[in-house]
Amino acid sequence: MKGTILILAALVLAGCSDQTDSVSTPGKPVIFVSIPPQAGLVKAIAGDAFDVRVLVGEGQSPHAYEPTARQLSALGDAKALFTIGVPFEKSLLKKIGPLYPELPIIETDEKIKKRSMPHAHHGEHCSHDHGETDPHVWLDPRQLDEILWKICEGLMQADPENAQQYRIAAEKMALHGLVQMDARLEKHKGARFYVFHPSFGYFADAYGLIQVPIELDGKAPSPRQLADLIEQAQVDGVKVIFVQKQFPADSANAVAKAIGGAVVHLDPLAEDVVANLQQIADALVSSYNK
Repeated sequence: MKGTILILAALVLAGCSDQTDSVSTPGKPVIFVSIPPQAGLVKAIAGDAFDVRVLVGEGQSPHAYEPTARQLSALGDAKALFTIGVPFEKSLLKKIGPLYPELPIIETDEKIKKRSMPHAHHGEHCSHDHGETDPHVWLDPRQLDEILWKICEGLMQADPENAQQYRIAAEKMALHGLVQMDARLEKHKGARFYVFHPSFGYFADAYGLIQVPIELDGKAPSPRQLADLIEQAQVDGVKVIFVQKQFPADSANAVAKAIGGAVVHLDPLAEDVVANLQQIADALVSSYNK
């Protein structure tokens, strides 16, 4: 499809929760997505043509997700399941494969080259391959065009009669905010920002920034590691520690207190992807200007 970066100019979308256990929309075919950002992108192309349901609802962590019996049952009536490469999908697909072999699985991350997850503090990687890749591809403005067109293709497959409608909706999407964000972040290339969980590596790569995770291999840092982080944060002149609401903030609060800084909350799983990219940029620019 088109190689141009395509992002919806304005995704003014209602908040999304795990709708699977709620009453479905009468008369509408059901589509499942793994996480809220996918729901926002699907709705941007499909409008209200489908009942879009999210497996991992707002405020829940994909790292601890297990499907409910009701979700597993409802998947049997779905027109499609849109995946995006988050880890829980592997075990989910093993469960539903034998149950619903005809269920179309749309891999929206299929054409995206994944980055490795960091396995050491200060944004460094281990010298050997752990085989783990970063699933947070929706936070890379450069990759959204691929995700959007895979969603469009999946919708056309699920509803061929309205295929042209979905194609037109996708083609109307336009670059939003990327140039402005790039201009503001340009002078900060090479700068570090500290986060609890390394969710923002793709965003960092897009703008030449360095993400420094506080957790290590999914675990909170040891006292020695925490002391090293504090020392490095002081050297870097960091005044803000970013925390995702899906994770505990104890370690981040400890670092922030030691450096005389503040904790700022970001949500990598916000449904409105474009607005969230803008919010991340705003937060980083503000932190660098402190």
